[in-house]
Amino acid sequence: MSTAWLDRANQWVSPAGWAATAGVLVGLGLGVPQGWTELRVVGLVCGAVLALSLMWVLGRTSYEVGFELHRQRVVAGETASGRVLIRNRGRRALFPTRIELNVGKGRAHFTLPSLSRDEEHEQLFDVPTRRRGVITIGPVASVRTDPLGLLRRTQRWSESVELYVHPVTVPLRNDATGFIRDIEGVTTQELSSSDVSFHALREYQPGDDRRAIHWRTTARVGRLMVRQFEETRRAHLLVILPTHPDDYGQERDLESAISVAASLGRHALSLERQVSIFTSSGLLATTTGPLMLDRLAELEPARRQVSMRDLAARAIGLVPQASVAALVAGRPAELLDLRTAHKALPPSVSTFAVRCAAGVDLAHRRIGDLALLDVPDVQALPRAVRSLR
Repeated sequence: MSTAWLDRANQWVSPAGWAATAGVLVGLGLGVPQGWTELRVVGLVCGAVLALSLMWVLGRTSYEVGFELHRQRVVAGETASGRVLIRNRGRRALFPTRIELNVGKGRAHFTLPSLSRDEEHEQLFDVPTRRRGVITIGPVASVRTDPLGLLRRTQRWSESVELYVHPVTVPLRNDATGFIRDIEGVTTQELSSSDVSFHALREYQPGDDRRAIHWRTTARVGRLMVRQFEETRRAHLLVILPTHPDDYGQERDLESAISVAASLGRHALSLERQVSIFTSSGLLATTTGPLMLDRLAELEPARRQVSMRDLAARAIGLVPQASVAALVAGRPAELLDLRTAHKALPPSVSTFAVRCAAGVDLAHRRIGDLALLDVPDVQALPRAVRSLR
């Protein structure tokens, strides 16, 4: 409770203000009982200055503030722009005021000029982005201080908004991803009484759909015969992405891996395929492209390291319908790690691996029946993926 009170007091009183307050307490606390005129004068002067400062900052203020970002989603490296529109809704003119705008962990400020009644001022601002993440911008607050800077009064005029800085992605060619291209899906060995891939005929059993009866064969053999189909599976991409810092040689390799996952997922969604991204922290929401990129922008390094094999086993347990799997890893991932992760996936899942390591040469090799792509960064991904054809 005492700490909260002190924090609130520090929002109002500056170090100089605390010094003036100490001058009042010492000057009057010691000067009056001891009859020390000089101390009493110091205490009275400090008290008068604090009283004038308090009157200065307690003046009535009435602003109408509009705050907006032109885009709430940008790609890392781009600049986000926005504006603050402030109108004086009071009955009298207002003195120049300091306006503060929180930007992430930093704070931007500008001076609002004197505004007469109903006059407005527009302030444009830019937010440079260096890496992916979510930046909280706002609120907009006005700060009134006295000329000596003893006291300050902060008033909040707007809510905060979140700026999503998406990872960098690269476009991939439709025919170069190694994904399943059958528009209806690929057939499996599981049989069904209704699907799009015809397999064989069998004898009718109670409960079968009568629409599946093959009347021509029935008339020939004298028994009811029904069509039997092979179940088909829609192309579903599963990206397995470890996110512990020790899974990568350096931070930029982790960022490259996230960009690789985002590029693969975005391409699959553009082809109207399903996408699942499983990280060390769990499964991400990927129903739409913007939602997937938002979740990747929010992604933080995992606190607990999980082996590639365990990660793959957990992923396929949650996404058993996956037909294509991409193992994304960093430099520390050994060939044996990727091989065992591949073995944890069903044979029916077409799997390839992408290893991100700054400075390596672009390469394509095979570990048994697993294709491994070594890429220095996400910009090399299109060339690497073309070799999967």
